[in-house]
Amino acid sequence: MSQPFPELLRGRPAAERDLWARWVLGSHSDQFLPEMTEAVAQLDKQDPIACGRPVINPGAQAKDVVVLACERGKHCFVLDQPLNCEVVLFDWTGEGVDPDHNPHHFTVMSVATECKGHLMEEAWKRLPVLQSGHFMGFVDDDVLLRSSDINTLLAMVRIYNLSAAQPAVTFTSSLCQEYGWLRQRASSSLHRVPIIEIMAPFIRSDLLQLAMPFLRGVRSGYGLDRFALPLCAAHLGAWRFAAIDSTPLSHVRQFGSLEKRFSNGLQSKEEELLIRHRLMQSMGFPVDQALNQRLEGAIAV
Repeated sequence: MSQPFPELLRGRPAAERDLWARWVLGSHSDQFLPEMTEAVAQLDKQDPIACGRPVINPGAQAKDVVVLACERGKHCFVLDQPLNCEVVLFDWTGEGVDPDHNPHHFTVMSVATECKGHLMEEAWKRLPVLQSGHFMGFVDDDVLLRSSDINTLLAMVRIYNLSAAQPAVTFTSSLCQEYGWLRQRASSSLHRVPIIEIMAPFIRSDLLQLAMPFLRGVRSGYGLDRFALPLCAAHLGAWRFAAIDSTPLSHVRQFGSLEKRFSNGLQSKEEELLIRHRLMQSMGFPVDQALNQRLEGAIAV
């Protein structure tokens, strides 16, 4: 590893550390999701997610950042009201955005990237450090969402003191069946979830700063959402994640990067395992060193 990763949960009770080790390096990445769901349900009894407080100027703030993935300006973001924050069009082709394809004059960043994790890492490295208490969102180009939805979501993360959130998933989304815990709930403003997905996460500055190093060199982003963000939030004492039912999203195409092999030679599930290894070592637990060296070696090339 070229740089050390943050240490996590050191000094915490053994039972807590062992439970997270079980969740992070279980035999399958989905195996312990029901346990995590039950854990946040128990947290909700002590500190309900739907209990908020009035705040000054709820909504998007000038130092929040929304990164919209696009293909030379093509995306599904609908600007139905102005956003009082920076909006960045991230052209993942690296070919640039024609000014005529950016009628709202958003900031443009054009870097050739392979998948969502790569895009997030490049945006995070190139944008100014997010100031304390502010949020950065990363929205896929196939996610149909309005600027008024983002304004409402950013109001709710502040009112309900969330460390990360995402729009709930509509029943028309291709991911509705796979990500049932994110499915929009009727007559609800938000509901607590153990994990937010990488398609449209909005992440608070402290959590983003702690979690992003674990994404280093990973193209797909697999493992950041399922493992790194929850564990880092638990380390911060801020495992308050919610799906925002008031602002649901839908997808306009089917998901399809599971079998893709990236330029580092790894598939998404191998990249996920690399992140899981990094997290285990950050907690002080052993991993298969031969396998870990192979995975780290792949992204170091």
